[in-house]
Amino acid sequence: MSLSKDEKKREPNAAERMLTAYLNSLQTQPILTKACTSGTIAGLGNFLSQVIVPNQGNGGKIVWRSVFAYGTFGFCISGPLIHHFYQMLEKMMPKKKDAAMLDGIKRVVMDRLICAPPFLLLFLYIVPILEGSGHVAAVKKIKETFIPVLLMNWKVWTIFQFININYVPLKYRVLFGNAIALIWSIYLATKRRQMAQ
Repeated sequence: MSLSKDEKKREPNAAERMLTAYLNSLQTQPILTKACTSGTIAGLGNFLSQVIVPNQGNGGKIVWRSVFAYGTFGFCISGPLIHHFYQMLEKMMPKKKDAAMLDGIKRVVMDRLICAPPFLLLFLYIVPILEGSGHVAAVKKIKETFIPVLLMNWKVWTIFQFININYVPLKYRVLFGNAIALIWSIYLATKRRQMAQ
């Protein structure tokens, strides 16, 4: 007895089903999907950083409040905010075939000068508040770290943002940025560990 065409079709595996569900969710609920993705990846990045560079002050225990703070920032602010920024950027500066490189540079300059500074301010203020440090400590952190962090952001992230804004399809840009952020978190934690040894 031979199998029909339908019987010969292979069932998708778990990874394929998850990818299909994710892509469908991006179409039907893009903001919620990007918020969930951003929150999950931000929390995971913080968790992995703590695993790679254990906090000696608390015996190397995972500070779950910090994982929660990063995840909450990703879910409530980073995912939705970046989604809307990319949407706005597409409307304000649509891609034109005849001036692709110049347009690409303009789009990245807008991201680096208009989006990055206030985004970093929000991050440097809200994450310490969520971690329990309070307003005074958050403001102190901004005063001490904002300029060096912004300069490092411009130095490291500009090339990734150029690729993201100009070559990654709009619906995947938040995911691409999150993936790079995860890799960057792991890289920084690894460097901190090497310096501490």
